[in-house]
Amino acid sequence: MPEPLVYLLLATALLLPILGAVALRLFGTRIGVRGVAFAATILFGVAITSVLILSRSDVGMLRIGDVSLLLPGTRPGISFALPADVHISDAPVDLPATPPVVLPTLTPRPSVTATATSTPPPTEMPTLTPEPPTATPEPPTATPEPPTGTRRYAVEDGDSLRSIAEKFGVSIPVLLKANDMTPAQGDALRIGQELVIP
Repeated sequence: MPEPLVYLLLATALLLPILGAVALRLFGTRIGVRGVAFAATILFGVAITSVLILSRSDVGMLRIGDVSLLLPGTRPGISFALPADVHISDAPVDLPATPPVVLPTLTPRPSVTATATSTPPPTEMPTLTPEPPTATPEPPTATPEPPTGTRRYAVEDGDSLRSIAEKFGVSIPVLLKANDMTPAQGDALRIGQELVIP
């Protein structure tokens, strides 16, 4: 295919849709909706036809300066001959052994889960009798001392209230109550802080 024709087809395929869309936008009010649809069909049909002609033609290398726009292709049925000094063998190739890839395994952490126990409904409703109010107020109590049989644990780096509760098999609310802490204080543990483990 002659080089000027290739340039013309390439320009038609690349520039005609853009320039046509701009022209239809400018003159769309003058030619009406049907005219715009008809002109757009013709413009894009010509662009697609030029692309199809370019794809079916045997075009040599097309260059503009140092830039290659199209590279030479081959038609179906054309084969290449290897040089005489190149030999292809069907023998298997020994590849160097690669060490096996060891993937890390994840160990699931135990989680605190609530278990529901079903208790049979009482057969008879107990009667409650209100106790008379006491006239003497109770004195304020100091921080309760941990009961005997409890353990103490010093908070270490990376510990959280949840991990400590799981470590000793107690629930978080019980741990908070035993240490007279709020949930906010339980979230702000310090390294070295001693906790009572019931």
